[in-house]
Parts: sequence; C-alpha cells; structure tokens
Amino acid sequence: METLESKWAAVGLVGAILLVVAVPALAGEAKGNPYTSAKVCAGCHEDIYQMWSRSLHATALTDPVFDVVYMQVLKATDGKARESCLRCHAPTTRVSRDYSLRQEVTREGVTCDFCHTISVVNMNNRAEPYTLRPGTVKFGPLGETTSPKHLTTFSPVHETSELCGGCHELVAKNGTVIMGTYSEWKESPYAAKGVQCQDCHMPTVKDATTVKAGVKVSTKRVNKHDLQGGHSVDQLQRAARVEILEVSKASDAVRVRVRVTNVGSGHKMPTGIPSRKVLLTGRLKDARGAVLREATIRYQKVLADAQHKPLETDADIFLKPSTVLLDNRLGPQESRIEELVFPVTREMIQDQVIGGRTYQRNLSVEVALTYSYTPLILQPADMVQDMAKDSRPLQ
Repeated sequence: METLESKWAAVGLVGAILLVVAVPALAGEAKGNPYTSAKVCAGCHEDIYQMWSRSLHATALTDPVFDVVYMQVLKATDGKARESCLRCHAPTTRVSRDYSLRQEVTREGVTCDFCHTISVVNMNNRAEPYTLRPGTVKFGPLGETTSPKHLTTFSPVHETSELCGGCHELVAKNGTVIMGTYSEWKESPYAAKGVQCQDCHMPTVKDATTVKAGVKVSTKRVNKHDLQGGHSVDQLQRAARVEILEVSKASDAVRVRVRVTNVGSGHKMPTGIPSRKVLLTGRLKDARGAVLREATIRYQKVLADAQHKPLETDADIFLKPSTVLLDNRLGPQESRIEELVFPVTREMIQDQVIGGRTYQRNLSVEVALTYSYTPLILQPADMVQDMAKDSRPLQ
C-alpha cells in the first residue's frame, strides 16, 4: 500500500527533475543551510514580507522577553536546552542545526521559508510533528498558481490549526502540559465547527497583494501575516466581555454578581505561558470617584514542581513542571457568573442627614477585565558611585 510519505517522495523526485530544467536556484541560501532568507521572498512578496516583519514570528529569536528566559534556561541546563528552545524560536535549526545562530536565516526567527516548506504535520509525533522539505518547492494554501522563481504546490495543512500546533503546544516529558493552546482549541466548539487558528490570526485582507506589481498579475487572496496574538490590543479587546448583573447592598457588604464570557478566543483565556493572567477587578467608588474597596479574581494556570511549590518565573515553568495546581481559565465561549464582595461599614453606605437634609452617598461599582503579564526584561541601568571628592572656599 502506498503511504503518504512515499507519495511525497515521488513528488519530490519529480520536482527535483523539473527544477533542474525550469527553475534556477534561489539566491540567498546560506552554505549548509537549505532555507532561503525572508529578504529574498520580499523581492516578489513585498506586502506579505512587510506584514511578517512586524510580527512576533519575525522577532521570535530577538524578542527581549525571550532573551532573558533563554539565557536563564541555558545557564540552568549548561546549554543543553538550546535545541529544544530554538526548535520553535529559530525553527530552521530543526534541519540546519545552526544552534550557534551564525546564519542570517536562522536569526530571522519563524521565517517565511520554514512555514512554506512544511508538507505534513503529525501532532501525534511529539518529538517532531513537522515533515520538512526545504528547497525550491513552496507549500501554501493557494491552488492553481505558478511562480517564476520557484515551484508551488497546494498544501491543505496550511489551512489547518495543525500547522500552528507543532509549536503552540508544549508538553513536558512527564506529560504535564506547559502550553496547550493547540489542544485547548482542539477541544473547543470552534474546532467542532471547522474554525481554524488562521481564521482569527491570519484573516484575509483587501489592501495587499500576494505578488507585487511588475512580477506578475495577482488576483489571489492575501492572509495577514502579522499574526497578532496574546499581546495584541485588538485581539485582547475582542476576546472577552464583562457585565454587571446585580448589585446588592447590606449593612456589612456590597455584593456584585458579574458575568464574564470568553467571546472571542478559540482557546482558553489566557493561553500560552502560564505566567500570563486575566484579572477580574471590581471597584467600589464614592461620589468623587475615589476607590473605597477593591476585589479581584484571577484566571490563570498554575504549575508546580515536584515538591508542589508553585512555579512563578517563565524559566522555572519550562524547567521544573511536575503538576498542575490550578487552572480556572475560561474556555472558548465559556460564560461564568462570579460574585465580588466589598466589605463596608454602615457609615460608608448610609445616607447622611445634615441640617435636616438627606445627602445620598452616591456609591458606584465598576468592573473590568485586564490582561496581566510581568516578564523579566534586560534594561540599561546606570551604575554611579562617588570615588573621590575635594572642595575649598573661594578666596
């Protein structure tokens, strides 16, 4: 019986023969590295390149948040974690083994050619979910298209969440799910309806072209390649809704019933590294807007080490996960009723009677959802110390 792998082997052989005849080698390929720089792709795909260059994919290796965690993890493992970190933050290393980051294309993070030379994704293969075929055949979601620079082939996997899942799912050796964005989506109503990651994070745009004018006429749709995610203001503000259902006032407390709904995330809210949180904060205010009382509920996932000690830093979360202590995050389309309680005294809530006139307290309640993440980031710091000093009066 012919396997999928044998079919791709045949396609690769035919493609190699055609390339010798029809397609010149792409410029910009580093010696010993089969991947092509995104700057070469920009020669034809200018709009897409500009979008990608603004993305966290483009800065996956140079992002200051990643820098600190990467250094901490390398130090703690005597450099042994280098491969496991770079396989997603500089994924061309899966093939090139350029772990010293000497080549430009390696330093481009999640670069164009990496994603567009993935032919198959098998999420059951945790060690290596991607079948990678770097070269002059480019895989993508557009069918019946040609290029003067490389061969193209329609790839159904580029229209599925599995393309993202190979990196956006991290499981420890003991089975503890560190980051489960893909599996959270897989278990969601969105997956059941066929809504993929790309539908939210790579929607089509009208003010861009697949190929720039002068290269060829392009009528194909263009997907956004800036891939906005958890740190995007637009994405965060579309993700959730909060509404006050009821406010009750007693002599000892003001109680507020609130509905919180994950209306726009195809995964849990928040997702990604467990140090991210969403805070439901309620504030009891007086007539001048001053905050009298505050109450907060945290939605988060908390991992612990083998001694059941909560892991707080990103480095420890990657290095020491043993079990999940808590996970009260909101699932996709989940709605939850919460109660916020503000302790008060009778004097705080009773109306005042002064000179025979009654003055209302005019208290108000405000609730808000806030995304919270506090990573470590390297910053310049002045080191100033007096060394010697002398003075004398003017004569």
